[in-house]
Parts: sequence; C-alpha cells; structure tokens
Amino acid sequence: MILPSIRLFTLGDVVLQGSPTESTGYLYSGRVIITVKVPTTIRHLEVVFQTEQQGWWHPLKRASQPRNYPITFRDVLYVGPEEGGDSVWGRGSYEFFFQIVLPGHLCETMYTELRRISYEVRANLQTGALGGTRRTAVQAVAVKRVPYFGAVWESIASDVVNVSAVWRNKIEMCAMGCSRVQRDDQPLRVRGVIRALEKGFKLTKVGVILEERTRSRIGGMGGVKCSSSIAAQRYLKAKEGADSRQNKDWFGSVLIDQMAFEMELQIPKAYGKIQYDVKHGPVTVSHRLAFVVAVVDQLGRGTSLRLFTPLHIMPHDWVDSGDELPSYISSFTDRVLLRSNIRPNAVSACAAVLRNNRNSSDSDMEAEANADTSRRWSSIGGVELGGAASFALQ
Repeated sequence: MILPSIRLFTLGDVVLQGSPTESTGYLYSGRVIITVKVPTTIRHLEVVFQTEQQGWWHPLKRASQPRNYPITFRDVLYVGPEEGGDSVWGRGSYEFFFQIVLPGHLCETMYTELRRISYEVRANLQTGALGGTRRTAVQAVAVKRVPYFGAVWESIASDVVNVSAVWRNKIEMCAMGCSRVQRDDQPLRVRGVIRALEKGFKLTKVGVILEERTRSRIGGMGGVKCSSSIAAQRYLKAKEGADSRQNKDWFGSVLIDQMAFEMELQIPKAYGKIQYDVKHGPVTVSHRLAFVVAVVDQLGRGTSLRLFTPLHIMPHDWVDSGDELPSYISSFTDRVLLRSNIRPNAVSACAAVLRNNRNSSDSDMEAEANADTSRRWSSIGGVELGGAASFALQ
C-alpha cells in the first residue's frame, strides 16, 4: 500500500524575550505538506509542540509548579467528517499552515549533567486504512531566552573586559579586550598582561579557560547542587602569543617589567560542551573567563594564579542590529520585518524605548546605565592560588 508522504517546515527555534514573568510568549508557525500518490482515506492531521520523548523522566516544570510531567501544545489542521469518519484525498500535494501559541515561562533548552530539557515538533497524519496507519514528521526545536528589546541589560553588551588583581604585592595580572557578551561557535580574543612587582619570578604557563557553572535546586528543603566544567581552554606554547616587541622565548624567562599576550579561544557550539546562559528556573547556567598564569620563584616553588571575570554566552538570535526598527536603507529589513510579524511585541517595545529616549536627557540615561552596571559588576575579578585560596577585588 502506498501511503502519503508528510513534510514539516518551521521558522527556526523559539526565542523568548525577557524573564519568565515578563515574556508574553511566542507564536510558533510553519507549514505541513502532504503528498498523496494514490487516493487515500484521511482521518486526522495535527501538529504538536512537545518535550522530546526520552523515557519516563521529564524534569521540565519549574520548581514553583507542583508536578513534573511533559508539556504539549497542539494545532489540529484537519479532522474527517463526523458521519463518515474520514474522507478520500485525491492525488496531489496539500499544504497546511499552522500556528501554536507558546507561553513565556517555558524552560530553556539545555543539556547539562544535572538536567536535560529538549523540545520537538511533530506533524501526525492518520489515514483511514486498516489499523489506522500513522505517518509522522519530526523536527527538533530549541527554546532560547534573550533580553527584551530596550532592556537596560543591553548596556552590558558594550562593556568590555578590563579587570586586574595583585597577588601578595608580588605579581599583577590584567585581562582586557573582549566583550562580556559572547556568542557560541565563534572565537574569543583576549589580551593578558603580567607585571612583576618583585624580582626573581619565572613564567612557566600562560593560558585562558572558559568555565561553565550550573546550579540546580533539589528536593523540597531548599537544597542546591552545584557543578562546574571547563567548556574550552587554551594554553600558549613557547614563543606563541607574546607581544611582537618581545622577540624572545617567554617560557622560563625572568619577569623583569611586564609581558603581554594575545590569546584566542574558540567557544564551542551550544548544546554540546557549552550551554547558553540561563538566569531563571530550577537550573541556572553561568560562565566565567579565567586568565591563567603559572610562575616559579627563586627557590623553585611554583604558584598557579587565575584571574576570573564573568561572561555571558547568548544566542545568535539576539543581535544588536536587529533591535532597530525596519528602514529602507537597512540590509536587515526583510529579516526584521519577518521578526516583527512573528513577534509583534518586539516593534512596540522598540517604539516605547524610542519615546522614552526622547523624553529623557542623555545624562540621565548614562547615569542609569552606569549605576546598573556598577550594581552588577561591583566585584568582577578574583585570583586563585593553586586552587587552595582565593580573594576578590574590593
């Protein structure tokens, strides 16, 4: 028996704007194409957005919700007549458009040691043949969350890393150059500077580490489980990465004044070794960058130093140029118009921000952004001594 073929087309991943309490949801749309080669009796056609079927364990509900069960949203596209129970479709192709309204409190997609959350879209076609044959097309879809348009948080995107710390008045370390907001699957470039405040130290290791930290609420007594992993790391080899003005091998050399290093670290693709930042829900994910230096003193005693600073790993769906209203001179006009049609709240939010900007002075806006940044990043550096002790900048 020749059964119809079914194809599913969607408009990409689900991108929610704002926190779970702020987000107004998402309108997920697409189309289904049914190709019938011989006249076939059709009973039912529907599209379902649901959590990916991975067995009985589905930790998908937030801690504030009492039960833990899979979520399902559906759009019924066709139902056969009630009297006959089905209808016969002739040869040809049939196209159906669907729209599914998703709530704004969905948990983001993640694949961590503490929890795995994933989603999929299924198009189910049921024929009227014996046994009720079903044809299914499945497509994986990710749920991401980005700041809403016009949020003060966006001011962090223009902030660059520039932190320093001094270890026991002997060695000063500084990391600078890259933005605090990074995307996955792209290189991260940072400049590290080491300055000796005391003679006799030799440099033996220089590198950079991107660390991912996960916190999960467990049980009903407020317990928290934490884990950390290295998402990416890069250690320089001898004669690599040093300032062009320094034409010598830095490995084992004595630190006389200061040495600068240009380093590049490749950020992995999301949902593999690294996840996007997750700020809300039973599981949160954060990231930080570590500038790593190992030195040896005159007595041969080695010390490992690490200068930490937070980073934010965000989806590529959130881009600065996409926050502007459509214009005829913008090369992103078509993409922005499509986005505004799918998420109408985005354009209205942008318009509200523009009105607020006209009503407030530049000095007030700058003071607010600076105050917000200072509250978030009042302590952004730290040095770890061989993993045994640490201190943060005051």
